[in-house]
Amino acid sequence: MLLRYIVSNFKSIGHPVEFSMFPTEESTDERFLKTITTKAGEWKVLRRGGFFGPNASGKSSFIESIDFARDYIVDGQKSGKGTGVNQFRGDFEDLEGISSFQFMFYLEGEVYEYGFSLDRRQVHEEWLMQLTEKDLEPLFTRVTDENGRTEIEIETAFAPEGSAQRELAEVLKQSIQENQKNQLFLYKLYDNGIEKIENIFDWFKHLQTVFPSSSIQSLPIRMKLDKKLRAYIADKLNSLDTGVSDVSVVSNKITFEDFAEKYDIPTEVIRDMEEIENGIININGKSFIFADGKLLQIKFNHILNSKTVKFNIDEESDGTQRLVDLLPMLFSMQEDSNFIYFVDEIDRSLHTKLSQFLLEEFVNSINSGYNQIIFTAHDVNLINLDRFRQDEIWFIEKNYRGESRLKPLSNFEINEKRDALKAYLSGRFGAIPTIRGRK
Repeated sequence: MLLRYIVSNFKSIGHPVEFSMFPTEESTDERFLKTITTKAGEWKVLRRGGFFGPNASGKSSFIESIDFARDYIVDGQKSGKGTGVNQFRGDFEDLEGISSFQFMFYLEGEVYEYGFSLDRRQVHEEWLMQLTEKDLEPLFTRVTDENGRTEIEIETAFAPEGSAQRELAEVLKQSIQENQKNQLFLYKLYDNGIEKIENIFDWFKHLQTVFPSSSIQSLPIRMKLDKKLRAYIADKLNSLDTGVSDVSVVSNKITFEDFAEKYDIPTEVIRDMEEIENGIININGKSFIFADGKLLQIKFNHILNSKTVKFNIDEESDGTQRLVDLLPMLFSMQEDSNFIYFVDEIDRSLHTKLSQFLLEEFVNSINSGYNQIIFTAHDVNLINLDRFRQDEIWFIEKNYRGESRLKPLSNFEINEKRDALKAYLSGRFGAIPTIRGRK
């Protein structure tokens, strides 16, 4: 579970902003909380978090920072390349051109903190810490000094002196040479089979980001193989009044010549496709999935004039397409207990009641696992304290220097739950658009 995340100098985020999944208010509603047992005692952790704020306030920047950090950790970097970090354009001198990403998380009974800082060329700092009965203690630390010299300290808590794991880690730290300073030590440890790192690395793999433009390209293959997923999506679309009565996956043998003619594909693209038996082809923003030389498509059944009519995904409404993107997330959470989803604009193209359904379905369907969902939204009707705790709701806005800042609703005293939305719209909490009149 994510416990805390701190980021600085990324896109609209300048100085550090901190997001926490620790509750800050007393509540008897345990649906929204998970109790974890750590070496320092029992802690309560929130399962949901939502960001609200005006357009261009930095909501997407926050989710994108998670996406960047996750990819940088999980995918690794080629030697000698730049880091590709998208930094704050305001160029604060005290930030020294360095961006930082820091995660505290709970995994298999242990609490870890992992973080790294970098500029556009190299990693400057990196650390992995583990909670003991007293405090967070380092497993390894990495620092690059002003002369460009990188030092990595591996602690006994990581692996005892003389152990095979320790000896391999000592060898790997020497491999961070000049052209590898853009690489993370965590990735090198994982890539070389250090067992201590495997579950930590897998935790980052389970961080999933979903953007408005996201689509699950492999969904037709998943639905063809997984009858439960197919039935789940069909049932939910039917119950949510989308007009869809059933969902199926069809596979049609089609020659590339016919495919090119039907979808108006250039000849040079067809040449590249001719040897494809299995894979995904992206053309003009659309994805076409081939399996064993056959074109896979999801079909949505509608009952029209007492007849069943099949529609393609691009013939469905924007709202139905958005549900198809998001419903597999809820299904996965039922099957796997360790996913953390960051969803940008969860309300995109959805009625308020559908957005509420998705967020309540998450609460209702979670099992004894450690799933969490953190989302951004524009629909202020979701600010409902009968459905959310105050500390689940966060506001994000830009200050006078143009940098995004965070503040939780729990910072404010609210006498009546029904007054939360009214107070927000009146500007009491900030994070609302400022509409200036014409001159």
